[in-house]
Formats: sequence, structure tokens, C-alpha cells
Amino acid sequence: MIHHISKRFFTADVPVLSKYTRHLCHVKLNRPKVLNSLNVEMFDHLMLNLKDWNQDMDTCAVLMTGEGDKAFSAGGDIKALYEAKKKDPSSTLPTIFFRKEYVTDYGFARMRPIQISIWNGITMGGGAGISMHSPIRIATEKSVFAMPECGIGLYPDVGSSYFLSRLPGSLGLYLAVTGSRLSSTELVQAGVATHYVPQARIGDLIEQLKEKINPHTNVVGVSKIVEKFSEKVEPNTSFYEEVEKHFGGASSVEEIHTRCAASQSSFGKKIYQELQKLNPLSQKVTFEQMRRGLQMNLEEAFTMEYRLSMNFVAGTDVYEGVRAALVDKDKNPKWSYKSVFEVPDSVVMQYFERPLATDFKDLYVRSALTKLLEVKRDNIITT
Repeated sequence: MIHHISKRFFTADVPVLSKYTRHLCHVKLNRPKVLNSLNVEMFDHLMLNLKDWNQDMDTCAVLMTGEGDKAFSAGGDIKALYEAKKKDPSSTLPTIFFRKEYVTDYGFARMRPIQISIWNGITMGGGAGISMHSPIRIATEKSVFAMPECGIGLYPDVGSSYFLSRLPGSLGLYLAVTGSRLSSTELVQAGVATHYVPQARIGDLIEQLKEKINPHTNVVGVSKIVEKFSEKVEPNTSFYEEVEKHFGGASSVEEIHTRCAASQSSFGKKIYQELQKLNPLSQKVTFEQMRRGLQMNLEEAFTMEYRLSMNFVAGTDVYEGVRAALVDKDKNPKWSYKSVFEVPDSVVMQYFERPLATDFKDLYVRSALTKLLEVKRDNIITT
């Protein structure tokens, strides 16, 4: 153990709680009233923890859960970005938020201790970002996973370009474009979660993790501990077949719309109806994002996504989407385009270019993380 490190034990009034037991650190997201949605303060706290874990060889695994039984984390606090922009059009909060979010996500994906994430309840957007890249991802009967960003005029970020594009067949493309939800055992069937553990067994599982994890435990060893509490999940071949029928081999989002519009299956008809509610521009950008992401490593994916995010927040659709979904809640957004067939390909490609703002700086998460972890730990929150 590195004795000069003073581990942080956050008190109950802060948004991230940490508790160490032998070789396991249990981290709990602590904003249950807003479904543990993530804000800048939480990213700062998580980075403080990350710095400790990477230096303290006594911390061998990190368990992440959410306070309450409704959500692991419903996503990033996108409503705060809307309110900041409405109050001050020149607000830098979007820049700060996305940079810190992506560096945190990448830090968790590359940290030394083994990450174990328990998705008990809603896990969406930014909540998935800090956990989808962990080697152990546990679903329960209360788990609900989705990347619903196309519904608010954004796109599925937080490393989804890398993670979703590598799911079997066209599952990732389906989840990214439609924002469809997977729950319970469906998460394991899709390869999004690695294990299914009934909620009633979670408490005993956590106790076993505290007791069994030691400095010699690797990912296989952690998986064996989890498997003692997990249930076997059979594949859902009919679901895969429907996804492939409507999404497999599609050359464009327009083709997906055309297939679903002509579909005679209840799956295709339902998806077609859902697609009409989503932002047309977001859908087309997301399709291109998934195509590119499959050829990228995780660092490259985050660099691309940061450009995309900055281009989206420089536009209007995301604020209109947040207004309709989270502020006025009228569920009637007025998008820039009425249909995916109206969105020019040239406009889509512009979203992948460097933003025109003169003060824009590309984000390279690897170097940003290295620099941040070198900063004196007591200064991390203010940098």
C-alpha cells in the first residue's frame, strides 16, 4: 500500500460516496432525487478517486452503484447545460462539461483497478459512459439501459462510437439510432451487460466481493465471484433476426426508414413510429458516427465525439430537444429538419469537422488524463 495517500471518504451530503473495504473501493453515485444524473462536480469527485486508485496498489477493484433503487445514473445533467445557455449564450459550461465527462469516461476505461458496475435501475447516457467500458457490467431485473440522445437532438456519445459499434451484428446501430431500451436479461442477451444477478442477491454479492478480492485477483477471478450469484441467460434469436432484417447492411438511415415503413412485422412497425419522433439530423449523424467508430480506437472515438458535441451545442436542435423533453415537457420539439430525407449529407459531414469557433481545441483524452493525474490532487476540483 502507498501510505502517503490519504483516501477520501466523502460525507453523505456530497454527490459521490466512497467506502474502502480491504482491497475494494465501493463508489456510490449520490444524487437520487435526480436519478443520480452526472454534473461537473461529480466528474471532479470521480477524478479525485481515480487518482487515488491508480496510485494506491492496495485498491484492486472498484465497485460502482447508484444511491436508491431507481437508477444507477439516468445520464448527464443536460438540463443544466440548457439553463446555462439560456441565461448566458456565451456560457462555457458545455465545453467544461463535455471535456471533463470524456476524460473521466476514458480514465475509468483505462484505470488500473478492475471496475465492477451494477446497473440496478436506469442506466442511460452519461451513466453508461462511466461504466460501459468496465469489464464487469451487472444487470438486475430492474435494469433499464438506453442511449436516448437522438430524442433530444444530440447523439449517443461517452464512447458509444467504440462500444456500441462493436456489439454483435447491427445491435449497436439499432440502439444508437433508435434510443430503444433494453431491460433485465435483454442486456446480457445483447452483450451490453456481462452478467445477470437478481436484485435480492446483490447484497450478498457485494459482501463476497469485499471478502474475496485480493491483490492477485484478475478480471477472470472477479467474474467467477459474480457467476456464483448470477443466472444463465438464453439468447433471443428472434430479436436478433428482427434487428438484422431492418438494420443489417443498411447503407443509410434513409434505407432503415424505408425498410421499417414497408415492414409487416410488429417490430418494424413500432420502430418506424419511434423513428418519426426522433431528431432527423441526429439520426443521420449517429449512423455516420457508428460507421466511423468501428474503425477507431477508444481515444480516437472520444476525439471525434468531442467535435460532434461542440458542433451540436453550437446549433439549436439540442436546446429545443431539451426544452420539449425536460423543461416544458410538451414532447413536441420543432426540429431543423422534418425528415431524414431532407437532411443534406454535406450538413452531416460538417458535424465531424473541427468547429469554427476560434478558441476551439481538440480533445485528446489520453494526454488530457495524463496531465490531470499529474496535477496535485488537492487542486483537481478547481482545474
